Amino acid sequence: MRIALSADHAIVYDWSLADDAIVWDDQVLSVLNVESQDRISSGAKFKAFLNSDGIALRDNLEGNPSTDFISFHIEYKFRGGSDETCWLEDIGRRLLDEDGNPVRVIGILRVITDRKAREEHFSYLASYDELTGHLNRARLLERLGHTIQLVAAQRGCGTYMVAAIDDLAGINADYGFDVADEVIAGIGEPVRNALNAADQIGRTAGNKFGIIVADCTKQGMLPLAQSLVDAVHDLVIETTGGPIPVSISIGCVELTENTGDSQEVITGAEDALDKAKRLGRGRVEAFSRSHEIESIRRSNAIIADRIVSALNGRRICLAHQPIVCARTHAIRGYESLIRMIDEDGEIVQAGSFVPQAEQLGLIRLLDRRVLELVTDVLRENPGVHLSLNVSGITATETLCVEGYLAYIESNREFASRMTIELTETSAIRDMAESVRFVSRLRELGCRVAIDDFGAGYTSFRNLQDLVVDCVKIDGSFIRGLADNEDNQLFVRTLVDLARNFGLETVAEYVNSRQEADMLRDYGVDYLQGFYFGEPLFELEFQMAPTEVLSKKMA
Repeated sequence: MRIALSADHAIVYDWSLADDAIVWDDQVLSVLNVESQDRISSGAKFKAFLNSDGIALRDNLEGNPSTDFISFHIEYKFRGGSDETCWLEDIGRRLLDEDGNPVRVIGILRVITDRKAREEHFSYLASYDELTGHLNRARLLERLGHTIQLVAAQRGCGTYMVAAIDDLAGINADYGFDVADEVIAGIGEPVRNALNAADQIGRTAGNKFGIIVADCTKQGMLPLAQSLVDAVHDLVIETTGGPIPVSISIGCVELTENTGDSQEVITGAEDALDKAKRLGRGRVEAFSRSHEIESIRRSNAIIADRIVSALNGRRICLAHQPIVCARTHAIRGYESLIRMIDEDGEIVQAGSFVPQAEQLGLIRLLDRRVLELVTDVLRENPGVHLSLNVSGITATETLCVEGYLAYIESNREFASRMTIELTETSAIRDMAESVRFVSRLRELGCRVAIDDFGAGYTSFRNLQDLVVDCVKIDGSFIRGLADNEDNQLFVRTLVDLARNFGLETVAEYVNSRQEADMLRDYGVDYLQGFYFGEPLFELEFQMAPTEVLSKKMA
């Protein structure tokens, strides 16, 4: 037992509160990196190595007389020898006297510094681009939405710009992707330095940066954009492939009280950028509303061509994100998320092409390709369970349904390891067809989940008609859960109703330990989010033992 604990950087302690004496495991000196047990032989001495948060947590162990607080699980920082700081996980039990006062604490300390570093890294990646350190696409678009709302509410002004590195594809071809990454990382900083502190910048695509500037007038928009172009005009970036001169082009959109939503603004900025690039390197263009219809048509044509090209070139791929048991955090399966690889090697997230694919009628082809890829993964990885999304178009149009189901039937040995996710809004759009689709999936042995539940306010009676196995709670109710009492009430109510209907629940977008613990206490069955792992393209699949898998899996 002691050998196992030592290998796990863990130690046992026995703390007598009456005399404040702590008896430690023999491994304590090497694990905590202190020179002698005398330095930590009492509760008071041990707390001298903790910060204020850790001291408060330890004080609570000896000063809280609550009988509800018997077992505990806390985490805090410990400063050992040479002022090296590590994170400790403290799990144990308090012993109380007959009056309910704590008299003794027995626990296990485990060093969890590596785990905390991973958690912080996942939390960082949820908001920031790893290559440049600027906001990632999701967070920048979230900030853009807030800025648009603020401008409208205050009848103010602002601008959104998209800056692209000129001819990055040529740099990729001449020097390779690693050198191109050095160029991307190197150009972001001078652009950031040319902006004000309140301005916001994020990487929105392989060679593109989105920039939000509040309080920028129409008259000041183009001069500002030109100043950014000028900031990198003479820039030469030193790379492992040698010095590379770079330039950027910019498309910009004015933000006013009548501005549309984020997607309209982004489309306009991209249209203006295309115009700038057609004029040459280092150019600036502003979006004109009079060309909006032309812009949308051209944008749709470009996206359609990219999607078809990716399908033909086998550049549609999957990223897999773990889904874990809320109680044990054991992996129950993975959600397979669609991604597209552009011709320049850029990984394109689903939100950048799936909505357009639905509008252009190409989603059927993407759904079929995802099904084929998932089947290949299941064939190569026995025991793995995967979830995949299907669009409402594929689920309700007769020809699409028949083709989709025929493919599953021809690979029926893998059906029991698939969960097909149908979004709530698409399911209720044509309820009769959705019921038939779900029924036939279940006959083939697939599990079925309703995704983004809560976004469309489906009645549970509809869920009874669909006869699904699981509901995935819409991520908008999970983000910031700890600070939103309305969302807390909604999630608790939904989980209780789901349990009454015999449905399992999955919470997506879980990004912190606090959210995970709250959702577990609410009775959510499974959790998914950056706290447990980001979507990865290549990974060694891990699965939980059979006994902790869903009771409806078999």
